[in-house]
Amino acid sequence: MSLSKNDFEKLDSRLKNIIEQSVEQIEVSSDLPPTIEQLEDNNKTYSIVAAILFIDIRKSTYLTENSQAKSMVKIYRSFMRMAVECVRKNGGVTRQFLGDRIMGVFVDSVDERGNIAENAVDKAISAARSFQTVVDFSLNKYLKSKVNGKIIECGIGIDYGKVLVTQVGMYGVEQDENKENEVDCVWVGNTTNHASKYSDLASGGEIFISDNAYTQMSDESKDVFIKLAKYKGTKLFQGYVTKDFYLDYFEELGKPTKTENDSLVEIDTLRQLAEGIKEIERLQNNLIQREKEIAVLEEKLKKENDDIKKKYLNENNFKIKAVEEKEKAEELLEQEISSTYLFIHDLIKGSFCREYEYIKNIGIKRWKKIDDLYHELGEKQGYDEDTINESSFYFIEIYAYFEYYNLSYKYMVSMAKKSDTWVYINEATFKWACEKNQGWQVIDVMEDNLQNNRIRYKHIKDYEEKINKLKKLRGF
Repeated sequence: MSLSKNDFEKLDSRLKNIIEQSVEQIEVSSDLPPTIEQLEDNNKTYSIVAAILFIDIRKSTYLTENSQAKSMVKIYRSFMRMAVECVRKNGGVTRQFLGDRIMGVFVDSVDERGNIAENAVDKAISAARSFQTVVDFSLNKYLKSKVNGKIIECGIGIDYGKVLVTQVGMYGVEQDENKENEVDCVWVGNTTNHASKYSDLASGGEIFISDNAYTQMSDESKDVFIKLAKYKGTKLFQGYVTKDFYLDYFEELGKPTKTENDSLVEIDTLRQLAEGIKEIERLQNNLIQREKEIAVLEEKLKKENDDIKKKYLNENNFKIKAVEEKEKAEELLEQEISSTYLFIHDLIKGSFCREYEYIKNIGIKRWKKIDDLYHELGEKQGYDEDTINESSFYFIEIYAYFEYYNLSYKYMVSMAKKSDTWVYINEATFKWACEKNQGWQVIDVMEDNLQNNRIRYKHIKDYEEKINKLKKLRGF
């Protein structure tokens, strides 16, 4: 059997109809997302605002290669069963099974007056806690004793935002009513993609959530999460992470059954950092190449201008073309400079509120190289030194770690000059400045900001307290 010409023509007609048909978007206000039975075989989509949760078995390829097929049947069936149960018990629904991972969907619950009774992110966090508790206090206990000592660990990713749901696939063939329907629904949007990537980046036992999810969750759970940044390829994902966040009664369940910590996550982090550095070098090379192209075009423009003046005073086509090429090249260069500047800023920002291992692994030589390139690109965009320093104040902590206090303090002074809300203080750096009789610089700038009303009103109290703390450190 094969696709006949008649089959091709029918398929071609159907594809044309799908592409030309407009997309109708329907807002969903119920507590549950639409089911596949509610979806139609057309371009009608349902729009929901939801928390999307992905649960992924870590190192599943290694687990499969080193396990018998019968063992994997037990592992996958158990994994799916407990995942669905944990999602259901926390007010969500499971909408996709993807081998070693599942996707859960959670929608805000509202009361009769339309007020939110329980928000979607809290439901997703509770489901994640339930799942981690069942894995470490139930499933792994039985796997270890009954399935050749196997133990699994899972990473969980959560994002919150708008998602479009639509039907894909095909119903039974017209000539054969017994032909089974091969249809499913897909969840379109950045929220789904980001939740999936966050689960990829989460280590075993971790729950990695986006900034959007963290903002939506209740305050009582926020204390257990720490801000973190991780790389996937050359893209930086920032969010919040917690590990071993079990249900409140976990101490009554005995000792958890978990895998021993290994160095694979650390190695993967180092590899991601190396890729980030490599991407900076690639972008820098692109800038150099672009500048060379502009130099060639400028020389070409000069030569053609001279020729035009001598021979073709009435023919400006070549000149116009050369000018356009030069302007286009300059525009591309500006875009490259701006995008590289932002990329480097994200890399520097990724060091903030992180383990010092992150700063150490890049090394002082690379940090200085990154610092120099960041300033070079900032100057090309017209920024002064204090503005550039204030935007990359994270170097205060980076240079302090390597005990380059003179560079750390330079950034601190710039931040005091430019920020209208706060100044990040590294005590070791400031004590060094006091020993060098330079501690007055930051204090004078901050007091001048207060006297001249440069600080936003709601930050004045904290700002004054910061000044008093610095004066005490200085000995006044």
